[in-house]
Amino acid sequence: MKLITKTLVVISSIVVSTYVSANQHADVELTHINPIKSEAKWIRTKQFTPRYPIELAMKGIAGCGIFKVKVDQNGKTQKVELVSSNPKKVIFKPAKEVIKQWQWRNVSGLPNASEEKIIRLDFCMGGTTPEEASERCEQQAKLACTA
Repeated sequence: MKLITKTLVVISSIVVSTYVSANQHADVELTHINPIKSEAKWIRTKQFTPRYPIELAMKGIAGCGIFKVKVDQNGKTQKVELVSSNPKKVIFKPAKEVIKQWQWRNVSGLPNASEEKIIRLDFCMGGTTPEEASERCEQQAKLACTA
């Protein structure tokens, strides 16, 4: 049973990758709302674009979510809450899984203390090249993120 499940996950990933690359590209845009990135105590240790959640890509879902994230004094993501999203609540579960995996490091020079952040993740689909998908995502991130 475990082998069948693992095989299905691998096949699903290949199908999603093929679908997205053959028909359109996907991108994710991260925006630090509060505090802004330059004023944050904690920043992510790996500053790469989060991956587009497979569940959303398979369904062709694009949208955005604004999240309240609490980073504890040890640099671990302690809590993730949905503030708003579009489409409503579809984005929360896969985005929460991405955010909970993030590791943080203190860049403030001050002793470790917890920090609450408000961030926005835009999940964008479309474009014939990765650059076009990224440009579309930057434009989407300028729009309101409410349903």
